[in-house]
Amino acid sequence: MRYSSPGQTPQCQDVILRRTHGASRRYTLSTAGEAPQIAYKTYEEAITQADRFAQLQHVDVWQTDDDRSFTRVIEYRVVSSV
Repeated sequence: MRYSSPGQTPQCQDVILRRTHGASRRYTLSTAGEAPQIAYKTYEEAITQADRFAQLQHVDVWQTDDDRSFTRVIEYRVVSSV
């Protein structure tokens, strides 16, 4: 996979929000490196669930339409200073 900019990539356990193309547009959620797990009919449903999970797990949410470029849309990852 290629990402939008160096150093700005989904990390392990980050949530990936994908928009599927085709007759029935859906939004899917997965964690980085995994196949899509959950599908939603609307963006609002998908982003609400992604936000809840990310907040509980202290991870980020990324969005992609092509699996090549990613945009971080929610940040909860805690960066350790140790």
